[in-house]
Amino acid sequence: MPTPNSNSIDWESQWAQFAPGFKNGRAHIDLSPYGTKKHLLLQPGPGFGDLSHPTTSLMLACMRGEIDEQTILDIGCGSGILSLAALLMGAKRAIGIDIDEGALRHACLNAELNQLQQRTRFSITLPRRAEGVVLINMILLEQKTVLKTIPNLPSRASLWIASGFLTEQRSAALSFIQELGLQPFEEKQEGEWFALKCKRTI
Repeated sequence: MPTPNSNSIDWESQWAQFAPGFKNGRAHIDLSPYGTKKHLLLQPGPGFGDLSHPTTSLMLACMRGEIDEQTILDIGCGSGILSLAALLMGAKRAIGIDIDEGALRHACLNAELNQLQQRTRFSITLPRRAEGVVLINMILLEQKTVLKTIPNLPSRASLWIASGFLTEQRSAALSFIQELGLQPFEEKQEGEWFALKCKRTI
C-alpha cells in the first residue's frame, strides 16, 4: 500500500523492530511451516509484507499444497513476499502488481536478493491474458476497489486465496466472494483475521 513521505522513513529500523528473523539488515523468513525447508530473504523497504501481520501468515498457510507448478497472480504484491514465497514453495512463475511504484522497486530488489528475478514480473498492471492462482491480501474495501479495476479477475483464477478479512466482517466478506462467482471451500483464522480458499463456480 502507498506510504506517505516514504523517503523519510528509516525502513531498516522499522523492519528490525517488526520483521521476524531480522539480522544483518534483512528479514529471514523460515518457510518450513508452509511445506518447504527454504528461507526467504527480504530487505527493508516500503512494500507491505514482512510476516509481522497475521494476514500474511494466513496467506502462506492457505498457499501450502495448492501452488505446485502454478502461475501466481499476486494482487497488491507489496514487498513481493507472497510471490517470492510461492516460487520457493513450488510455483512456476509469479506476476505481482501494485499501485505503489516504491513497493514495486522493493519487490524487484527482493526478487534479485533471492535469485528469483527470472521467474517474476512486478508492474502496475496485470498482463491482459494472465491466468493462475490469485493471491489477494487486502482489507475488504481495497479488494472491492481492485475488482472495479479488474472486473474479469475472478474468471482468470484457477484458485482464489484471499486474506485481510476481519471476523466481524464475515457476512459481508462471504457475500462479496460469492458475488464474484467464487465458492469458499476452506477457511483459516488467526486472532481477529481470517482467510479463504475459493474455487470458481461460473
